[in-house]
Amino acid sequence: MSAYYGGRTECRMRKVPTKVTVLDFTSMYLTITMLLGIWNFIIADRVETVDATDEVRQLLETVNSKMLRDSILWNNFNGLVIIQPNNDILPVRMDYKGDNKSFNVGINYLKSDTPMWSALPDVIASKLLTGKAPQILEAVRFVSKGIQKDLKSSEILGIPLDPRKNNLIQVLVEERQKIKERIKSLSTDSPEWMHLHSRQQAMKILVNAMSYGIFIELNPDEKKSEVEVYGLDQFSTKKNHHERPGVFFHPLLGVMITSGARLFLAMAETKLLSIGVNHVYMDTDSIFVPPEHAEAIIDHFKPLNPYTVTIPLLKAEKEDVWFYGISSKRYVLYRNECEPFELIDFKLHGLGHLTNPFPNNKENWQAEIWRDLLKLHYSLVSPLALEQKYSNFYAIAKMTVSTAHLWDRFDTLNKGKDWNQQIKPFNFFLVGFQMVRNKKKTVKPLSPYSKDPQTIVHEPFIDYETGEIKQGLQYFKPLSKTISQYCDHKESKFDGDVGILTRKHVHADLIIHIGKEANNIDEEPIKTGIVQIFKDKENERRKIIQMRQCDAEKLGIDRKTRWRMKTRKRKGKKISQNNECDEAVVGNGA
Repeated sequence: MSAYYGGRTECRMRKVPTKVTVLDFTSMYLTITMLLGIWNFIIADRVETVDATDEVRQLLETVNSKMLRDSILWNNFNGLVIIQPNNDILPVRMDYKGDNKSFNVGINYLKSDTPMWSALPDVIASKLLTGKAPQILEAVRFVSKGIQKDLKSSEILGIPLDPRKNNLIQVLVEERQKIKERIKSLSTDSPEWMHLHSRQQAMKILVNAMSYGIFIELNPDEKKSEVEVYGLDQFSTKKNHHERPGVFFHPLLGVMITSGARLFLAMAETKLLSIGVNHVYMDTDSIFVPPEHAEAIIDHFKPLNPYTVTIPLLKAEKEDVWFYGISSKRYVLYRNECEPFELIDFKLHGLGHLTNPFPNNKENWQAEIWRDLLKLHYSLVSPLALEQKYSNFYAIAKMTVSTAHLWDRFDTLNKGKDWNQQIKPFNFFLVGFQMVRNKKKTVKPLSPYSKDPQTIVHEPFIDYETGEIKQGLQYFKPLSKTISQYCDHKESKFDGDVGILTRKHVHADLIIHIGKEANNIDEEPIKTGIVQIFKDKENERRKIIQMRQCDAEKLGIDRKTRWRMKTRKRKGKKISQNNECDEAVVGNGA
C-alpha cells in the first residue's frame, strides 16, 4: 500500500492569494540517500532482514522532531512494517477523482480493516503529524552485508574513485560544491569558467541519475501475458503486461528514498504546526511557507547535513511572492505591485500539453492564460469576457506516432497516398479533445500535423476509436470550456473548497494491486484506464459468492449470474477467465 515509490504534491491553500516564500530542498533524494546509508546497499554483496518489531515499537513511542535532527538515527530507518491503520496519516494512493483513470498519492488519515505494509519513514512521519504511534504488527529492518567482489577502482570526470572505499554520491556532490565555489570568483567569459561549469553540470546529471530513477525502472511489455503478482497476497493473472525490471532495479532503495523524502516534508510541516501556522503548498522537494517563518524552517534542517562541506539542505528560492493555487501542480507565483501581473513561476498541469492557440506565434501564451485567471479572481475581467476571448480557439495537443497500434489508426488516411505523403512512425500528429459521443463511444479526433493547429477543426479527421473519417466543429472542445474546467478543478486529495483545506479520512474497504502508473504515457490524452490493475479474480469471486445478494447487485451481479457461480463452485469447477463476473469487483477504495 504505502510501501511504494512516489512523491508528495498537495495544494493546501486553494483560491486565496497568499504571500509565501518557496523553500527548496537541495537535491533532496541525494541527501536522503546519504542519511539512510543507501551506498552500503548499492555495493553490498547481499541484503539480509532482521526482525525489528520490538525495536520499531519502542522507537515510535519515543520519536519526536528533536530526535530526527540527529543524522545517526537515520541509518536505522531502512525497514518495512506491517501496520493496522487506524486514523494514521499515511501516503494513500487511490482514485481520488473517482474516474477510474489514475491513482494519485495523498497524505491522509487512513483506516483499514486489512493490515498492510508501510515504509518505516512513513510510519515515523505519521507519529509526528498525529502524535500517536501506529499499531505495529510486525517490522523488519534491512541490513547490507559484505561488498561485491567485482567492484573496481576507476576515474570519473577526473576524480579517482574506489567504490569499495568511497561513497561516489558523497564524493561527487562535495567536489561539485567546491567547483561551484571556485566558479564564483571567475568571469563568465573565461575558459576556466566554461570548463568548470561543464564539469559541475556533468556531476549533477551523474549523481541525480544514481540517486533514484535507476532503482525503480520498470518496462511494461507490449503484449499481455501471465504475471505472478506479489504484494499483500500472491496470485497469478493472465491479462496484464509483464513489467520487466531495469538493470539496476532495486525496489527497496526506491521505496526507502521516497519515503525518507516524505519524512523530510513531514518534519517541515510539523515544525510549522508547532509555530501555529500551515504550509500553503507542498511538492516533492519543496514547501511554500509564510515568509516570516522561512528562516526557522531552514535552521531546523541544518543539523542533518551529511556532507563534510557546508551545503544548505533548504534554500529560499523565491521570497515574498504571492501564491494563487487551484490544485496540485496548478498554481502561479506572482507580484501584483503593478499591472500587468509579474509572473515569477507557474504550473499548467492539465493545460501544458496543449499547442499554442494564438495566431502569429504569440510568445509565452500560457502566461497569458494565468494572467487572465488572476484578472478573473481580482474582478478585473468578467467571466463572460474571458469566455469570449477563448471561445473561438480549440483545445488541441501535439503527439507522436509512437506505437504500431497508433499508426494503424491512420490506415484510412494513408490509403492510396505515396509514402512521402503518408503519416509515418514517429511523425507528429494532432489530437483534439472530444465533446460528443457517437453510439455510446466518445469521438477522439486525430489529424495530420499542421504548423497552425487551430485549422484542423475545419478539416476531415480520423476517429481514434473507430478509424472512421469525420468532420465538424462539434467534435472539438472549445478552449474557453477547457480553461473554465481548469479553473474549477478541485484539489481532490483534500476536503474543502476555498481557503485552507483539510486532510481526508479514508476508510480502505478494498485494496488493489497496480503496476507502474505511467504505462503508455505518450498516449494518455487519447486513452483512458492508463494504470494497470492486477486482479486476484479467484478471491473476488469468493467474495461475491459469500456476500448478500443485495450487495452483489450493487456491483452489477444479478441473481442468476451469482447462482451459476455458486453452482460451479459446488461442483469444483474453475470459473472461466472470460466469465461475465471477471470485472465485477474493481471499486474506488484505497
